[in-house]
Amino acid sequence: MFIKNLFSATGLLLSLACAAPQAQALELVTNGSFSSTTNGTNKQVGYNTNLTGWSVPSGNYSFVFSDISATVSGNSGPLSLWNGSNGGSALASNSPTGGNFFAADPVWGTQGPLTQTLTNLAAGTYQVSFDWAAAQQYGYTGDTWESWTVKLGSAASQSTVTFNNPSHGFTGWKHETMTFTVGAGNAVLSFLAGGGPNGVPPFALLDSVSVTAVPEPSTFALFALGLGAVVAARRKTRSAK
Repeated sequence: MFIKNLFSATGLLLSLACAAPQAQALELVTNGSFSSTTNGTNKQVGYNTNLTGWSVPSGNYSFVFSDISATVSGNSGPLSLWNGSNGGSALASNSPTGGNFFAADPVWGTQGPLTQTLTNLAAGTYQVSFDWAAAQQYGYTGDTWESWTVKLGSAASQSTVTFNNPSHGFTGWKHETMTFTVGAGNAVLSFLAGGGPNGVPPFALLDSVSVTAVPEPSTFALFALGLGAVVAARRKTRSAK
């Protein structure tokens, strides 16, 4: 009976160990794929469509694209990005997960971040991950540079590397993971596009935004201690026979 209970306890510990990381990995961002909009895609965000769960400042020059070769509409007329179908870089591609992506011109219009408020967070460390790339508006010539600056709550902001993008070029998509430690309560997640120069419109692209809690080390420490106790008890039982 003791051995039977021992195996039951081991199974319970293993179940808890598997369940704890999954619970901690709960997705906290709404519409991180930018698939949900208020008025369709291939439009200017904040002008003729919006992204569910996200906000941009009035006058922000940013767009939601359905794919890399799409033409979008905005308050300054139609706009597209250099890509393989219009004489641009053959590297130009959709994001790794496909579907919609967000694109911001960091030097035109009202500058400001894409934001979402995450509510009722527990105090702790959170992992922010996303895919991003650097592109250039079709019809313009000149080297550009692009980056993203990310912030969560009161934690210090963090920036990606700066991509130097050749004229008509495309950098390819990169995956980023950043960690932020915040207090309990609501926290604003923000993405501010950086780039230049003005007049040869740079575009910073963004997709697959995710925020998850980082499991506390104590969760794994407690499991290790519990499992060690079970194994020790099992060995003691065997040696007593």
